[in-house]
Amino acid sequence: MTEPMTRNRTIRRVVALEVAMLAAAATASRRNRLAAAGLVVAGAAGAWAAFRPGSPLFGPVLSRGPSGSPRAALTFDDGPGPSTEAILDALADEGVKATFFVLGRQARRHPHVVQRMRDEGHQIASHGYDHGILVLRGPGHVRDQLTRTEEAIEDAVGPGVLTHLFRAPHGFRGPATWAAARSVGYRVIGWSKGVFDSADPGPDVVAERSARALRPGCILLLHDADGWDPDRLRAHTAAAIPDICAAARDKGLELVTLDELVA
Repeated sequence: MTEPMTRNRTIRRVVALEVAMLAAAATASRRNRLAAAGLVVAGAAGAWAAFRPGSPLFGPVLSRGPSGSPRAALTFDDGPGPSTEAILDALADEGVKATFFVLGRQARRHPHVVQRMRDEGHQIASHGYDHGILVLRGPGHVRDQLTRTEEAIEDAVGPGVLTHLFRAPHGFRGPATWAAARSVGYRVIGWSKGVFDSADPGPDVVAERSARALRPGCILLLHDADGWDPDRLRAHTAAAIPDICAAARDKGLELVTLDELVA
């Protein structure tokens, strides 16, 4: 398994590629300049799409559910981690089921938490194995991420529990991501609104941002762990859950799993 590609390293490489294309365009002969300019534009469009989670350029992404039904979905990325059980406690108190996009690496570390997710009726989906960015990765690497996560989940809770929904780390995707995921039966998932709870802005801020975002069909992005710092707490997110659920009730929204949202 290759070393996970970080976000900053990926961005630097993409920028370097674009700079190289610009330099090539600047030095191209007059006859080739138009073609070179086309490559620069295509490269810029590809970079924009790679880092824009909802862009359809590299394949369709489900970013929201039907707006005609009073339902929304809470989704959690990067776990399980040290705060996941506190989030599960809060969801249990509220009688709410959520969808957890699990890292295979973290399922290996916390199999009992994955078991609890299953036992309490939450949906378990794939976030890849190690949170590495996929923008510059080929199809074999993407499939390996998915396969290793399947194995980790199966070892934790048995076969047939992992649903074939996949959210790429940070939502960043490259030319191979969608096709590779689709080739092994996965649907690529995005989100309607992220509230940047990963910055730990405080429970009140997380709850207030979530309340503003919630509406019929919303897929809300939250975090139960940190993909780059697995021991980091998400206490602010856990503490915000009761107020998020109350805001949904006030708006007449039922909070459901993704499978229920898009059924």
